[in-house]
Amino acid sequence: MTIAKRTEACPGHPVIDPADWTGDTLLARSDWRYMAIDAEINWLVDRARAIAAHLGDDASRLLDLKKDDIDLGPFANTIAAMLEQVRDGSGIALYRGLPMDDLSLMEAAVIYWAMGLEMGQAQSNNPDGDMIGHVLDAGRDYNDPRHRGYQTNVTMDYHCDQTDAVALLCINTAKTGGLSKVVSSVRLHNEILAQRPDLMDVLTRPYCWTKHAEKDIGDRPYYESPVFNFLEGKLCVAYGPAHMIKGHALPEAPDMSERQREAIDLVADLAEQHHAAMVLERGDIQICNNYTALHTRTGFKDWPDPARRRVLWRLWLRIQGFRPATPYSAQWADGVNLSSTRSQIRLIHDG
Repeated sequence: MTIAKRTEACPGHPVIDPADWTGDTLLARSDWRYMAIDAEINWLVDRARAIAAHLGDDASRLLDLKKDDIDLGPFANTIAAMLEQVRDGSGIALYRGLPMDDLSLMEAAVIYWAMGLEMGQAQSNNPDGDMIGHVLDAGRDYNDPRHRGYQTNVTMDYHCDQTDAVALLCINTAKTGGLSKVVSSVRLHNEILAQRPDLMDVLTRPYCWTKHAEKDIGDRPYYESPVFNFLEGKLCVAYGPAHMIKGHALPEAPDMSERQREAIDLVADLAEQHHAAMVLERGDIQICNNYTALHTRTGFKDWPDPARRRVLWRLWLRIQGFRPATPYSAQWADGVNLSSTRSQIRLIHDG
């Protein structure tokens, strides 16, 4: 299968980029999928156990570790390949086979945090300063502008997160549902350009995005960013319809126009047409380039036992030499970092 080489992206023209794919063509490829091998797993487990024993029960001590403090052995080569794939290839990487049943949560956190250090710089996921986020059903209301979709169990919209790359480690799967879906946002641009070029003007102009009340007193409750951004010769996409609709619904923001709504609805429709679906199993790590891919998950039903509930750990990563940040991403250049935020790592979400 021939994969296109990137050329300079210009408004009004189809974007030629390795990150342009349909769900069918991505699933037919294997270059973005990485299977754990015994040599790297044995190495990682040994190092993780030694470091976890040194750290004790305080997961926040991971914050003191530097990249050179953890020798990843053969796993370093795998991370380099995944980073190359996410940054300059398809924009998606999937690592399968981290042996969660053989690891304590602290040992798994050591490996996951070390992977993040190898790739870039982790960022706070919320005002509480959680450097490893917890994607789970916390009983929140998806329609509330103060709440985020990852805190619910409902079907989410296709979206990108507000940093360079997002990594998700599956700790537990749901009883039913929770299917992961990804789509090339480069493909969505090209489809809209071909089908509805008249909507490009609104998609390249700013929308209002809610801050979900994650702001300091006196700050404006929303910020602005276009969907399609042409930066340094590259297409960089920002899309999160729930954030955008909630942003325009704020009293301080202008109403969303009919054409603005039509445009983001078209993006959603095309995303569903061109997505690739995959099941994230316990021990899988999925990494997405937030400028070239959108992701979502279907609604799910949890296990009655709280210890078995669906949980994914999330790393938000800033990565040197990545694509230019969109205004959406630049708004959160330091992560969700308010005056009251203090960095921490929790292994179990306690509400």
